[in-house]
Amino acid sequence: MRADGYYLRMGDNVTRQFAIIWLIILAGLATGCGSLGGMTGPSAGVPENAPPLVATVSPPADAAAPADSPITVTFSKPMSPATLEISAEPAVVFKPPAWSEDGRTASVRADPPLTAGIRYAVRVRARDRLGNAMASDYVWSFSATVASGVSGEGHLRIAERIEVGLDARVFTLYAALLAAGSTTTGESGPAYAALKTKMGGLPARVIDPVRRYFADHPARLEQHVTAALALSPPPEFRETGGAPGLGPLLSRFYADVNVADLWKIDEKANAAALEAYRRGAPAVLGRAADFMRVTAVPGARITIIPVSGAGQGQGLLVRQGDRLVVVVAAGESVDRLGLLRPFVRLLLEPVRGKALDHLQRTEPIFAQTREAAARFGYRTWQDVVIESLADATAVRLALSGDDATAALRASYARGLVLVDHFSEQMADYERGTVPLADAYSALLAAIKVDVELKRWAERKPN
Repeated sequence: MRADGYYLRMGDNVTRQFAIIWLIILAGLATGCGSLGGMTGPSAGVPENAPPLVATVSPPADAAAPADSPITVTFSKPMSPATLEISAEPAVVFKPPAWSEDGRTASVRADPPLTAGIRYAVRVRARDRLGNAMASDYVWSFSATVASGVSGEGHLRIAERIEVGLDARVFTLYAALLAAGSTTTGESGPAYAALKTKMGGLPARVIDPVRRYFADHPARLEQHVTAALALSPPPEFRETGGAPGLGPLLSRFYADVNVADLWKIDEKANAAALEAYRRGAPAVLGRAADFMRVTAVPGARITIIPVSGAGQGQGLLVRQGDRLVVVVAAGESVDRLGLLRPFVRLLLEPVRGKALDHLQRTEPIFAQTREAAARFGYRTWQDVVIESLADATAVRLALSGDDATAALRASYARGLVLVDHFSEQMADYERGTVPLADAYSALLAAIKVDVELKRWAERKPN
């Protein structure tokens, strides 16, 4: 028994169930139903008004089971599916249960899968088809191990290579983009709330040069971040390469807006973000490496830079020599989707240039969706395909339920018109053993052009 008495409660639960079983047996003998050998199943001879019992569970109590295993409960009587309540501690989101034909066995899966190394306590309650309730909730526990088909060593390979830190150059860049009215950044965090308030009082001599610079230098946000990281620290922002003119612009903006004070406003939030990513990022990225079944991650170091003002779910990755820099939204918890999107995209780089026959076969889809994709910077059909697969994978690992559905719909609206197809293919991939990059050709071969064109006709933006 643990110090918290958990196993005692488990024992009491089992004791009550045994008592009920003996009462049922004695009642059966008293009414002449014969020996135990005459019972043909767990529900045979059970009085209609007797409370239902849990006959068996899987994984068994105190066992260790793969994190993607189903959780199965078999009852002593046919049950009312609508009354089943199943929960776990730590909290888990379960997919809808599947029931056996006789109504006695329910099976559920966690979505996303359980976390390896965690002990879960599962609690079940339900009523039978006549409305009889269980005498008490049934509770048991087991430990989750590495999901089937993955090595489980991803976090070990990645943890020693991750560093988390703040960067005033990137912070200043995001503040300048927000002041310029950019829609590529978010508006989260106390510093950005203060900046938004201050913007109304900023003179034109401060705002106009910033807006003019970004209008004259249209580029993806990744390119602006790369250029900012090539500057010296504030307040000088000396240029050592990258985009000419960005250094002087950020230096003037830093002084005129007093960005140093905005930085101080974010001090507490930044400290919380640093702790969250230091603790959580290795597990998040390690799970992605395991899920994709990769054995090597490009780059010698991975630097994660939380920034208040970065959009939730919109992380980006840039290269600095042998270092990979991931910019993500700052917060009290890890922005899982924002962290995973650029990382999954990086791990999918080996598929570029492959499966060209399938790309050519499916390109008629791009003929219809090209304009929508181009608005978000996707210039080729191959870009759309790979980005769709990256987004579907990241959403599968980061979200579940309505949140996952909303994220996939948002990706589709950005021109990634194969996210639903790849999301639907994930179950087949997870049952296999090959790396995601090696499964790329088969995933493309499963695309049905007419189905995707019909989906686009129903969903395309006005």
